[in-house]
Amino acid sequence: MLIGQTIGPFTIEKELGSGAMGTVYRAKMSREGHPDRLVALKVISFALSANESALARFEREAKILKQLKHPNIVRLLASGSYRDTPFFAMEYIEGKSLDRIIQNRRLSWEEVVDYGRQLCAALQHAHEKGIIHRDLKPSNLMITNEGILKLTDFGIAKDVDVTALTGANNTIGTAAYMSPEQCRGEKNLTGRSDLYSLGIVFYELLTGQKPFNAESPVDMFLMHVNGKFVRPAKLNPDIPIWLDNLVCQLMEKSPDRRPLDAETVGRALEEISEKVHTQRSVGADVANARAIDRPLNEMDPNAQDRSAAQAIRAGKKKKKLRKKSQPFYTKGWFVIIACILLIGLFGYVLWEFAIRPPSQSVLLARIEGAKENDSKLELISRYFELYGKKEDEITTKVRGLQRDILALEKERVLMNRYSKENLRAKPSDGDDPDAYRKTMAAFAAEDDGDTAAALTLWKELSAYSNDPNPEKAVWGWVADKHQQEIVNATKIILEEIARKRREARLGDRDNSFADDFERQAADALRLEEYKDFSRAYERWTRLRDLTKADPTRRSYKLLAASRAKELLTKKDKPDGAERLALVNSLIELSREPSKNVEAELAIRRNARFLLRELAEVYANEPGELGKAIELAKKLVAESPK
Repeated sequence: MLIGQTIGPFTIEKELGSGAMGTVYRAKMSREGHPDRLVALKVISFALSANESALARFEREAKILKQLKHPNIVRLLASGSYRDTPFFAMEYIEGKSLDRIIQNRRLSWEEVVDYGRQLCAALQHAHEKGIIHRDLKPSNLMITNEGILKLTDFGIAKDVDVTALTGANNTIGTAAYMSPEQCRGEKNLTGRSDLYSLGIVFYELLTGQKPFNAESPVDMFLMHVNGKFVRPAKLNPDIPIWLDNLVCQLMEKSPDRRPLDAETVGRALEEISEKVHTQRSVGADVANARAIDRPLNEMDPNAQDRSAAQAIRAGKKKKKLRKKSQPFYTKGWFVIIACILLIGLFGYVLWEFAIRPPSQSVLLARIEGAKENDSKLELISRYFELYGKKEDEITTKVRGLQRDILALEKERVLMNRYSKENLRAKPSDGDDPDAYRKTMAAFAAEDDGDTAAALTLWKELSAYSNDPNPEKAVWGWVADKHQQEIVNATKIILEEIARKRREARLGDRDNSFADDFERQAADALRLEEYKDFSRAYERWTRLRDLTKADPTRRSYKLLAASRAKELLTKKDKPDGAERLALVNSLIELSREPSKNVEAELAIRRNARFLLRELAEVYANEPGELGKAIELAKKLVAESPK
């Protein structure tokens, strides 16, 4: 117990709660020149203070909170360590957690919608930062005394931009609220996993019970993966049908069948409130218009209607009954016509903005604007439902986008298997054995720098590209992608480096390369030209290793691996004398006079460029070569342009 103790500027007053990772205290933060402030101080459990994995997870929670700045997410104020025990301070919430609130009463559907909209805003902010909460439940949702929802406890949240601290197949979270993909131990969770948990939370808030009951976590996992639940509206008839449908959609087993993102759910909740309000308002107007607006001395409307009907049937031509004190817009006929017009307008708006399918160009823009591949694929599927039979430019482009995404995903899975020796030799269930074997062999050839062998294998696999079955065609799409990368490596990169060197020589200036990858490739190529094969081999090997941390630079990896393989038989050849002779010959060339002034200028310019490049590659070189390089630098500086 730390009650009464001081940790830096924090004085601990009360324990608020504890969990597996640590304890949260209410503390007072005192700083000179600032009024005292209450904070929630989280301190790691002393039993875990020597556990490296637990320490890393605790520190990650603080780092994740530091990224999140949203009115519906608890805010990080400070972090530090006390006697080698880490802690961090968060804003203190005056209020109650939702699990305590629902112990005493069931929330109205209006309250659930209000809290849900706030929670969706918090989740959308976190998901846009690449953070998935993974432990969404009522106890992690605080409601302030002003009715503001605060999302808390990011202790097991996953930052998709960094390496997870948990194993690939670990299931983390509270069993009753976990998504099917969490229960299966899937590694690459998306924000839609949180949306499933959100559906479970809504279900419990609306009905007072959870959708699934089980005697053990394993049984609960099976219920999430395969079990069926009773629709919430059957347990609570007050729930609007639209809200009932939304909760059921959130709890779909497949992530692809859930809403696109938290922002979409928030908009749906807002529309549900508006629909119910509109429905009530229109119904009340129609039911009460005549009774409210009718003067007290007016005859019973039913009697009036019967009298008018009798007059019409008798063919009598009477003057219309007039109500001197009643405006025309309060008449029953006007109200009915107005309602019909409103219903028609509402129907048109509903068709135009909700039912009418978006155009091809609008759907394409949505596909290109989606941030996650799952979202893109869902929109692509919608596109093909509407326009799949068309053969125009937009449809062709959408097919290309689908092909690229599926190829990228298949490639990611295959490369993951290739990176693990225990998985590499055996294909997954459903994989084509021959295609799998050739793909693994092509990966190995690429790593070995044998681009010729890799190209042969990829070309054989390209035959799958035109298969009508996408599950087979994707092997060919991956092969096409790798063939293009090899072309990029052997042609585009080399051509770009040659172009920049040519421009630098003609402009009589230093080389200017895009980044360190391009610069190292250029240095390695120049070392090959100078017959310095051992150093060229080292540069290519270093560049190949550098690309392992950046999969977007695969073209450089392929180039570096293939060039390093070519230099294996040359790298041990002594070549110092040849390089020194090259430098000396360039020095003499830069000094050699010429009767042709234009020729002399061109010779001197080329010599300066080559000497400048040598000075770049062999900076701080010792021995005779170093002396020659220093002389080259001097000549470049003194040579007239």
